[in-house]
Amino acid sequence: MATDTAFEELTGDPHNVPRKMPELNWSYPCKQGFAPVAQDRSSVPVNIYYELHGDGPRRILLIMGLNTTCQAWDYQTGEFARSGDNTVLTFDARGVGWTDGSWDWYNTTEWAKDALELLDYVGWTSDIHAVGYSAGGQVLQKMMLMSLERFKSAALVCTTAGGSRPFTGAYTLIRNLFEKDPNEQLRNLIRINYTKTWLNQRPDDDSSVDTNFEKVFNLQLTRSKRNRPQQVGAIASQAVASMRHWVTAADLEKIRSSGTTFLVATNTWDNFVHTSDSFYLRDHLKPYKFMVFEDSGHVVPTAKYTEFNAALVDLWTKAELES
Repeated sequence: MATDTAFEELTGDPHNVPRKMPELNWSYPCKQGFAPVAQDRSSVPVNIYYELHGDGPRRILLIMGLNTTCQAWDYQTGEFARSGDNTVLTFDARGVGWTDGSWDWYNTTEWAKDALELLDYVGWTSDIHAVGYSAGGQVLQKMMLMSLERFKSAALVCTTAGGSRPFTGAYTLIRNLFEKDPNEQLRNLIRINYTKTWLNQRPDDDSSVDTNFEKVFNLQLTRSKRNRPQQVGAIASQAVASMRHWVTAADLEKIRSSGTTFLVATNTWDNFVHTSDSFYLRDHLKPYKFMVFEDSGHVVPTAKYTEFNAALVDLWTKAELES
């Protein structure tokens, strides 16, 4: 852990001095802090933990999915921050990682308001390139409905406008609540998030292990050490928020007509979101590019990070050329 003085030096904000947070030992400029949100929307104001990676002129907002910390974007934050072109903002949603919260009658609209107030806190009011993955894509849809003028481009990845979900994902999450061994919990989640073929392959970026399964397992253990355990109430609260999400065809038309440049991406095997939901988003948003990632499973940003990152840079370049 860093010292309290180091916190203030990192964030420049005395609000963060008494708060503990993980150290960011990256080789590029980075900052971290807590943003007070929901002060007039909640009986107990929420302090959102956030990280800023890099110090370039392009503003990138990455919105993570259900019950997952912002460190899950490591394959993106490192590459984009080191380029010198970008500043990348990530955050932990309510009840996740270092952000306040447990059980709350929560929905994606409130989640989106939290994120918009975070953007206000860091001074980002325009020209934002946003990436919403899984439940983060649901949040991004609601953010755009409330504040379309902020966004230059939007990537909606393995997400949905609402409706039913695959049984396997929900069943495994519930079963894990009764699993006492945290390592077995992690193994269960890995098996339903990635394809068996990909998990059994040798990693192309880690010679210390024989399979992608081992790589992801070790990566998740490292991320867990940087975070606080999540409470059961917070797990349930986020799950309920995601399941209650709904945007209409008229809402999607409003988003499409904004002139924002879109990327919609999905995969061929997913236990958390029906892949057909991305085709529905494609048909309504008419994106600049629609991508289907083969042999990845739900976690495209990790399993296919090379192709995924390249697609995002292409999206941002096109959006900037069109503006």
